[in-house]
Amino acid sequence: MSRDPQAPPGASAPTAGHLDDLDQALFTAPFIVLNRDNDGIATRKNLDKARSVLHQRADGVTLAGTLRPGIEGVDVDPADTGAPAEAGTALVDDLRDWLTGYGLPYLIRASGRPGGHHVIARVPDSLLDAYAAHVADVAARHAVRAELRVPRTFRLLSAPHRHGYPAPALDSTLTPADVPTTSTSPARAPKRPPLSPLPGRRAPGQQTASEREYRRTCAAIRNGLTFGQTWAILDDSQVIARGQVDFRKFMWFRAQTEIAAERGLDESAAWQIASQASTARARKLGRDAWRSRYWQPAVERAADPTQHRARRFTNLDAPPSEQDAKSTAADLERTRTAMHDAAADLIAQFRPQRQKSIRAVIDALAVAITSRDGSIDVRTLAERACVSKGVTIEVKAQLTEHGVIAIPERYAGGADHCHRYALGTRAEQALPQTQTTRWYTPTPHSYGSANPEAMRLHHTRERLRWKLRCTLEEATKHTGERWSTSQHPAAKATRSLWAQRARWDALPPDVQDEKRKQRRAFLGRIAPDERRLWFDWLNHRDDLAQAAQRAQTGQDSDSDRAELEAAPITVHLGMRDRTWLDGTAARRASRQLRLFGTAA
Repeated sequence: MSRDPQAPPGASAPTAGHLDDLDQALFTAPFIVLNRDNDGIATRKNLDKARSVLHQRADGVTLAGTLRPGIEGVDVDPADTGAPAEAGTALVDDLRDWLTGYGLPYLIRASGRPGGHHVIARVPDSLLDAYAAHVADVAARHAVRAELRVPRTFRLLSAPHRHGYPAPALDSTLTPADVPTTSTSPARAPKRPPLSPLPGRRAPGQQTASEREYRRTCAAIRNGLTFGQTWAILDDSQVIARGQVDFRKFMWFRAQTEIAAERGLDESAAWQIASQASTARARKLGRDAWRSRYWQPAVERAADPTQHRARRFTNLDAPPSEQDAKSTAADLERTRTAMHDAAADLIAQFRPQRQKSIRAVIDALAVAITSRDGSIDVRTLAERACVSKGVTIEVKAQLTEHGVIAIPERYAGGADHCHRYALGTRAEQALPQTQTTRWYTPTPHSYGSANPEAMRLHHTRERLRWKLRCTLEEATKHTGERWSTSQHPAAKATRSLWAQRARWDALPPDVQDEKRKQRRAFLGRIAPDERRLWFDWLNHRDDLAQAAQRAQTGQDSDSDRAELEAAPITVHLGMRDRTWLDGTAARRASRQLRLFGTAA
């Protein structure tokens, strides 16, 4: 097989001819010809006839088919929940590990949008419910929408994306021979996994940024605000970066449905309101999908008396008036101009590249001083200015020494505190005494040349490590211990899990593939009950790894620490643990390995 240029290193990407063979094996009728709006314009029972229609119809852009029984497809789309693209990739990695652990063939292809994937795998009926539960588990863990597609309609592997987005096959162990062809029974839908989040995943009452923005959107609609006014009060939130089109499709549409249910409207009136909120989203979903996904859950929540208090006390900022917006913009321009005037002689001392960086940092600081009371951490400041963190620190020191900025409140420790900045003496002297909001010309902001996406990824890792360090210092300040050196069982188990992940990630892809093959071969030789016990242990180890990850990000709970403290010796040794390899049937009759006991 040839390797796709967009596939990750070491991935095995199918060729075009192999994709055609897989389409013939994986998909069955009906085959649907789709237009650019994802509407079906023709249906055929034969794939070749469907392709002929696709070439004949000017409005046809792609083809979809129905997966055969025994083949399951998962649609992963982080954009639906506002999650980053990396979260969708991490979720797919978890699904790949699960499928590989059970020796199931799979195919992974990009679905078009950043982080979006389609995962198609041969899943026997005996593992279908477990697979569905795992999909729901990792979706909740990564805050990404991922679901087993029901109905089982997917875009063909060889068909293009309807908007022309790149959608290559990235990794595959699935061949046409893996597809079951003898089964004539219809595909069985998996049991619906529990909708409640797993214990310990999130602190009680803690909300994600998307949940907070959604509640504020609902509160705005309850208060009679228009779309434009609601968009204004969500300034500087995560949803703003997505743009108004996505806001209409994935938040305004759902919120209008929610409020229609609260107001006791009937289904027809609610559907009309939702269709007006986002015509594109309503056309794509259709009324039946909207009813099951949005309307019926909203009606149930509206009838729940425990939800009334949460709706009543949702905070909502008043929408800024046009005059307030002009006053804020004028105040920012006034502050920014004073800071540039005060730093003019300082800027002239440096080469053009550094001059650009100084101007960018000044512009970012001016926004923080006028809109955030001057509070901003150095990493966020660097990201806003597109200047590296090291240069940002140097520029801040030069501006402070030159009297352009002052630091009335310094960092006091912990992961949630930062410097607070204000205008320095020279900037205050350059600040005009009078302010006009009628006549001014906004000056375009300056930005550095650093890569903002790379900076955000690097800073995210730094913030996680720093938050972990602060958490551990708070937890061990009376004993002086650190998790990096502590001999406490919880610290040892956490360090072991981190080290195992680091060693595995450091292996070349071909070595990883070889080790997977060796492990699958070994598991194929042992008895079924031994293999089942080993998979039970892998599930338990996954829970330990999640607890260790929460500890690394500073979000661990008492239950996480207790689980890590009771971790068995197998977490360090794996199958080299003698209690695993040399255990007897009598010792394992309790359906629980000795390695889970207190002796470990």
